[in-house]
Amino acid sequence: MDPIKIIRDHVVNGTIAKSTNDDTFIYVDDVSFYRKGQTNYKTVRGYLTVEAVWRFARVFAADPDKKHAEYMKETIADKFANVSTLDRKDLWAYLSGEKDSSAKIDITMPAYVVPEEEKRDDATMAEADDEPAVHPLHTRNSILQCDKDFSAILGFFGAKQVDKKKREREQQVVPLPTNRFGDVKEEQFYREAMGKDMLEMGIDPNMSFLDNKRQRLPQMSEADRLRGEALLGGGARTGTQRKVSSSGKQQRKDPVAGQRPIIIVPAGYGNKVLFNMYNAPEFLAKEKLVTWESMHKAGAKKHSSITLKRKYKRPKSKQYPEGHVKYEITDKPPDKKDSKSWARVVAVFVSGKEWQFKDWPFKGADEGDLVETFNKVRGFYAKYDVDTPAEVIKKWNVRTLSFQKNVRHGDRAQFEAFWDEVDKHLELKRSQLKY
Repeated sequence: MDPIKIIRDHVVNGTIAKSTNDDTFIYVDDVSFYRKGQTNYKTVRGYLTVEAVWRFARVFAADPDKKHAEYMKETIADKFANVSTLDRKDLWAYLSGEKDSSAKIDITMPAYVVPEEEKRDDATMAEADDEPAVHPLHTRNSILQCDKDFSAILGFFGAKQVDKKKREREQQVVPLPTNRFGDVKEEQFYREAMGKDMLEMGIDPNMSFLDNKRQRLPQMSEADRLRGEALLGGGARTGTQRKVSSSGKQQRKDPVAGQRPIIIVPAGYGNKVLFNMYNAPEFLAKEKLVTWESMHKAGAKKHSSITLKRKYKRPKSKQYPEGHVKYEITDKPPDKKDSKSWARVVAVFVSGKEWQFKDWPFKGADEGDLVETFNKVRGFYAKYDVDTPAEVIKKWNVRTLSFQKNVRHGDRAQFEAFWDEVDKHLELKRSQLKY
């Protein structure tokens, strides 16, 4: 578990102030770290401890303009490890989400190392826990767990005689040795059955399947094939059944391989709808939530479909020569019978209304059963952190993206969560779309 990553997520989401500490641990939500635990953030003085990073994050999340001298004075007075002024700019830029990584994070080191003294204490406690406990005699559990020898009882009931009779029966069914085909030579068998011996048919009897130098056998003639089928009782087969591809079985190609993925957004304008065609492309491309109401009032034009250039985690490379990949964003689902277009649909923002999926082609969608729908298409539900989701959302297999209503610096975390979830969904489906 990476304490710096968890602390960063809470700074970005604005919830770091809810974390607490005691003399031994730092508590961030349901996760606890030793205060003296070592992170992999390397400085000239060594690696920062968890308490140094956490204290630094809490102080400057509350007051980014706080003077470093005041921070140092308060931190020392409260008996916390501190971050030097040389590391302040880089560490805060990473923790606040201003940049995605830091050159000072040593990826060759564990993200979190428990202090040695704490390891010894834990080992001592584990040894104490392993000491055998004294149980009262003649309880139900003690009786069931006692070691008992039942050999005398089994002997009384004739278990030995039963085993003896069983062995006698097994000896009676041992097959008799036979040399029924011992006088039949392989060459004679093949010549009488097939009309040719193995060498004449191009079969080397000394060849091994494990031989690296094995050769491809020649094609059997039609007459030899029919004679072999008659011998094996296979009978005649149709020409289609007999035909074998010389290149072997080929992998079935996806008819939409290399095509552009589709993301569907709601067509509505309700107060519970965070994304539609006014603002969804803006968020998915530029990671900032701009309300659709403000864009509508500003005179933005609404399109039913738009092509988006995704640059997140798509740097210029051999796989992505243009430094981006294109997605289609639309609020109009494909025609129900257009299977190729539906094969390109990879994600949907749900509004919380079952009728949104009325004309979708997946099993049960018309009746409100969306199990198969969300198995085929990754669902997302966007809401403000102060809003309560509809009850039906709790029953659907969708990922909730929670945004702060009046603060925008947490949008980046939700932006990353969306694209990472889409990638994971497509990787699990082994999609051949160009994503």
